[in-house]
Amino acid sequence: MPQLDPASFPSQLFWLAVCFGSMLLVLSVVVLPRITRTLETRKGQIDGDLEAAEKLRADAEAALAAYDAALQQARNNALALAQEMRAEIQAETDRQKAELDARLAEEAKQADARLNAARDAALGGLDAAARDVVGDVMQAVGLGAPGAGDIDTALKAVREG
Repeated sequence: MPQLDPASFPSQLFWLAVCFGSMLLVLSVVVLPRITRTLETRKGQIDGDLEAAEKLRADAEAALAAYDAALQQARNNALALAQEMRAEIQAETDRQKAELDARLAEEAKQADARLNAARDAALGGLDAAARDVVGDVMQAVGLGAPGAGDIDTALKAVREG
């Protein structure tokens, strides 16, 4: 085998150095700059994508905060409206209750006046009937006719108690 012949070692070493040097030159001048540019481009694109994603995340958080604020404002408005409506309904209920109480008090006063008038009329007729009955009973029992003042005093004592 010629490659194992020690006499051809110097020429083989020379061509090894030439091939290795030319390969090194081609790789360092042509291939490595292309690989470096590709890696830098990819790194730049990745960094840009990460920055865009961070910006989108910040925008999403801002939108969520605005949504939460709007939702809280809507809840506060709804609560205020509900309290306002409750107060209006309570005021209307109180007004109607006051009107009804006043009307019922007036009707009760009128009914009481009618009742008192009817009672007085009934008692007025009762007094006359009681005078006649008491006089007739006393005469029938044999005690004699009582005086009008005596019967009025007795009737007054019975009414009072």
